[in-house]
Amino acid sequence: MVKEEEEPAVEEGSESRKRKAEAAAEGGAAKEAKKEDDDAKLEITKEEEEEGDEVPDNRKKITTVVGFEPNDMTLNVIPTTGGRVLMALSDCGLQYLVACARANVGVTAGRYFYEVRILEVLTPTDGTRRPQTPKQQVRIGFSVAGSSLFLGDSEESVCFDADGFYIAEKKKNATSQRYARDQIMGVLVNLDEKSPSPFTVSLFRDGERICDPQPLPEAMRGKTLSPHVSFRNVSLQVHFGPEPFVPLPRRCRMIQAAAQDDAVATEPPPAKGGKYNVVFPVGVPDEGTFDWLETFLERNPHYVELSDRKIVEWAGKSGLWKLKQSAWKNSNDKPDCNFGVQALDDLSARKVLQAVSPLVPRNYVVMEVKSNLVKSERMDLASRFNAPHFRRIARVVMGEPNEEYKERIYAVLLKEKQEKLDAEWKVKKAERERKRQLELRKEQLKKVREAAEEAKRKAAEEQEAKKKKKAEEAAAAGEKPEGEADAPAVEGKEEAKEEAAKTADEAAAEADAEMGDAEEKETSKEDEAEVKQPEEPEMEEPPKAELTEAEKKQWFKAQALSDLTGPTLASSFVHFSVPETDEGFSEIQYEWQGEEESKAYLRKWVLQKKLTTRVEDLQPSDRFFTRLQEWQKVLQEWQMKQKEYKADPVRRLAAQKAKEVQEKREAEAAAGAEGKEEGEGEQEKEEPQEPAVPETDIFSIEDVSDVGSGEPLFANFAFEDWALMSLRFEVHLLIRSFKADVNDPDRPGMHESHFGFYYNKYYRKQLNTKFYGVDTTAELMHLIKDTASVHASTSIVVSKLPEDSDPPNDHFVKLAEENRRERQRRLDAGDETAKLKFSVLAAAPTPAVQQPLGGPQRVAPPGVRGFPGAPAWATGPQSGIGRPAWRPRYGAAGA
Repeated sequence: MVKEEEEPAVEEGSESRKRKAEAAAEGGAAKEAKKEDDDAKLEITKEEEEEGDEVPDNRKKITTVVGFEPNDMTLNVIPTTGGRVLMALSDCGLQYLVACARANVGVTAGRYFYEVRILEVLTPTDGTRRPQTPKQQVRIGFSVAGSSLFLGDSEESVCFDADGFYIAEKKKNATSQRYARDQIMGVLVNLDEKSPSPFTVSLFRDGERICDPQPLPEAMRGKTLSPHVSFRNVSLQVHFGPEPFVPLPRRCRMIQAAAQDDAVATEPPPAKGGKYNVVFPVGVPDEGTFDWLETFLERNPHYVELSDRKIVEWAGKSGLWKLKQSAWKNSNDKPDCNFGVQALDDLSARKVLQAVSPLVPRNYVVMEVKSNLVKSERMDLASRFNAPHFRRIARVVMGEPNEEYKERIYAVLLKEKQEKLDAEWKVKKAERERKRQLELRKEQLKKVREAAEEAKRKAAEEQEAKKKKKAEEAAAAGEKPEGEADAPAVEGKEEAKEEAAKTADEAAAEADAEMGDAEEKETSKEDEAEVKQPEEPEMEEPPKAELTEAEKKQWFKAQALSDLTGPTLASSFVHFSVPETDEGFSEIQYEWQGEEESKAYLRKWVLQKKLTTRVEDLQPSDRFFTRLQEWQKVLQEWQMKQKEYKADPVRRLAAQKAKEVQEKREAEAAAGAEGKEEGEGEQEKEEPQEPAVPETDIFSIEDVSDVGSGEPLFANFAFEDWALMSLRFEVHLLIRSFKADVNDPDRPGMHESHFGFYYNKYYRKQLNTKFYGVDTTAELMHLIKDTASVHASTSIVVSKLPEDSDPPNDHFVKLAEENRRERQRRLDAGDETAKLKFSVLAAAPTPAVQQPLGGPQRVAPPGVRGFPGAPAWATGPQSGIGRPAWRPRYGAAGA
């Protein structure tokens, strides 16, 4: 049996191999047949081409020398030998960017071609292994005059690349063969409607066709088509004629020999007075600068924008992709360049382009938002274009825009609003339709249920009628014996029951089937006519969007990305200025408002920014640290004084007796003048005690460490009082030091939103408002309203203490004691709102981040104690984690 099972397997294997061999033979034959068909098609095409040469054309030929103009080349193209050889810059990241050039002559009719040869292939590298390497690329084809310089980037260009692909309408198809160095490539465009293959483009290699004629997109027909090349890391020789290097099978004219009626020469824009313009837009960040630039470039397409965003866009069109984008360092002026290529990421290419652009005579727009606003940087940019063929023009775009710009912005806002309304209307329409269908389905199901119930009722009536008829027939037949009569009656009754149940089950099944059909199938038009449909609102068109008065007052469109990053703006806006005539500009033009209005607008904008923008590079002065050390030293002495006082029972008892005497005197004084005189006569003589200081005389105390009987003024301080006293001093010192260190009369103080930032910068610890039981800086300042507050209109934290002199340290003790007594009076009167709600958990220190060995260590300034995240009062030398130095341990005296 084993042999019987193995033999068919062997036979099956041999048959399988035989079938595979036959299939391979058939496949090979099919390939050979396909190749023969392709060769036949190629032969047919050749026959068509060899039917005859072009009829001699006696029309006048163009006299313009076909070549490449700077306006139709990217900045990295270097034409040599009279424009016949094209090379590209390949340093500082430019080896990753494609170079593009379009000829200055295009054709509108006839059959014309040009030739390209790869002279050299370069393999540049930046010396490091990167996820993206600079590869070679060659694309040759035609494009519409005035379209994108990047071949294959739009629907108005077609090309053949070196890998054998035909690119049209942004799609790649493998239609030709590859080509390499030293091969003469001919690109032919056929716009002759009478030819066998009109409106096509073909590729030839060394005079032989290597692809079938490829159709031109509809977007390119009827337009002027110019020769166009795109390359990277190669050098090209471009030949326009009049005679070809290698003749085609059928004689065809080259571009240089085109008839005047079939060709259009693209003239470069004339230079006014023999000079080219270099425009420097000067505008306020996030106030329409880039919107104005887009309008300017639409009207002046012959201008070339020099900016970082164009370099990033150029890299994207060259096939590079960003690895990851960092939002915090991304802006319109300086986009994030994270391509994984150091030379591009650090924008080294910008330096090369800035050096090359002044050498190429053309019109430029230098788009640098920050640099065009800072005088020193603006002058440096303008000095690069000091050649005599350049005219430097500063165009100031500030203040209230003109009506033309407003109408443009209104149109954009209206379009966005209309699109939003249309989307909402479609959602509501779909919801109404869904509800209508739901109601319609409910009516249909209701009708089916009613029909099922009616069928069931009729079945029961019919069964009852049959039963009654049988009973009548039995009665008409005559009575039978009781035993004989009972049995048929019982049998008939049971049969009737079974039949009725069967009929009811059938009716129910039929009803279920109808209900299922109603759910799965659409209701016919007759059923819809019978069913009463719910009323629905009349279909209406989407609402028309209109701008409100508030929207019409909006001059500038909101942007998802800011023109400048926060740190860049904070560190540079104080130096913003309007261009002056002494900066080397040939002309200063004011687009929206006049010179005086623009300067006033910028001045007002800078002042407003000074109130709301923090100073990133601000550093505390030595005076601040000296004053802080003095405070920490005296604070330590006071904390130890309170601890010693509470630990000495004799002094505590003496102070308690003095306090009782004082309270008794005050009670007698309140009884009236007469009672006071009688009380003084009958008052028992007390042992001489040092009188306690009246509560109303706090600020007359000379020594806060001893107000009588060795009792310090801060004897009754709890940890909340120490915390608020330290906070008073720190806020006061911070306000004074900030104004002195900034030294700017236009900055009256710190904005409320940046108070925590400056507190951390000066004291090297976080200010946690939750510890004090409040949420905002304004609420925190209310706790120390005798020292500082937040200005109602400007939101600036201002000091309540005299500005002409620095109060002594004990002044803050007196403020804290006065506040404590007032708070205690309110609590004694039943005012629970006076109770402080400090949160000890919120004061927990932030865990220290372990720093790597050898890395930079964060060290506090000399003499500044405390730890990151500690509350304001935890600054004593004995401060432990979670317990202030002045707070006694459990079980200690006075605890």
